[in-house]
Amino acid sequence: MGENFAFFLPVMMASFGIAFLIICNWHVRAAAWWSAAFFSVAAGFSVPVGAAAMPGPWWSILADFLFATGFLLFSQALLERWRPSWMLPLRLAIWGGSISLSALASVRGDLPLELVASDFGCFLLISIPLVAARSHLHNPADRTLFAAAALVALDNFVRGYSVPFTLPNNGDFLTSEYAFLMQALACIFGMFLALSALATQVMDILARYQREAMVDPLSGLFNRRGFDSAIAGSRADGLPEGSLLVCDIDHFKAVNDEYGHALGDQVIKALANLLTQIAPPGAIAARFGGEEFVLFLPETNAARAAEIANMLREAFAQSAAQQLGQDRQLTASFGLSTMQSGDRSIHDTIARADEALYEAKARGRNRVCVRRALSSPQQQRMSMPRVVSA
Repeated sequence: MGENFAFFLPVMMASFGIAFLIICNWHVRAAAWWSAAFFSVAAGFSVPVGAAAMPGPWWSILADFLFATGFLLFSQALLERWRPSWMLPLRLAIWGGSISLSALASVRGDLPLELVASDFGCFLLISIPLVAARSHLHNPADRTLFAAAALVALDNFVRGYSVPFTLPNNGDFLTSEYAFLMQALACIFGMFLALSALATQVMDILARYQREAMVDPLSGLFNRRGFDSAIAGSRADGLPEGSLLVCDIDHFKAVNDEYGHALGDQVIKALANLLTQIAPPGAIAARFGGEEFVLFLPETNAARAAEIANMLREAFAQSAAQQLGQDRQLTASFGLSTMQSGDRSIHDTIARADEALYEAKARGRNRVCVRRALSSPQQQRMSMPRVVSA
């Protein structure tokens, strides 16, 4: 084993352990497992340095323990992404069996058996997550991580199989081809695995921040930015066709004043849940702030949109107060408009739906009103929006 490897590998592995430890600050669940795994493997690769400074027969047992523990942690880190804690009892049994057999072989002075027990134990530990990952490889990052883990597994399998050919008859580990191959391939495949895992963790962090920027935390629906982004992504060219509902909870300020903001939050969640349950597939629901919600219904005409609005209105009026244990009736008003060929953006449709919503409020609330075109104040007095239901 070259002196460069003896010092470089522990530093490299520990550096990755530190990197994942830093990522833990962003509350990424698997990062702690990755960090512990790389620190454990770094300690395992540091054993020859300790053995040279203070010789003793127990160093090899310590190295086998550290490598087996590192690979157990690798398997947990991989499964946190694909199938958390899958087959944990089996993995613990493999970990314990590998350490026990390696320790027994070390005590007996059987170096080939010790190396085979360690290598095949590590191979089995990192192979189990690969079985669990087969139905979860939906993006390039996961596929790259899978490939890196597969190479590490293959490296351990081939190295364990090649012990009779790469270990000299005198059993000198440090000068053997086995030691050189172990260090060289660990450098290549270990770095590939670490960089692949880091990439997936960073992508998870970015995806989470993107979701937080696009999603309203209280209702779980899109916010304004998320709604605009979803609308933009739903069309290939120009504005999408369909209808749009604007919804507002009636007398919501009075609910907050009388029962407190905690109950007000529950009312918002109740309406958001109904929007999610009743809206057809492909619909885009958002909370625009306060008690105002928007629901876009692609490829839906005004008649069908009015039916959906009435289903939402009736379901909210019938169930919300009962679910929250309140005597006060809870209702919502709806404004409806369809996309028009002259609309410059979805916000033109929202403006018309807003006008219809104001009319629903003015006519007594708990109803659906429709407006097909924007009106000036004079035109509004001459042509009121159609009331679908009350």
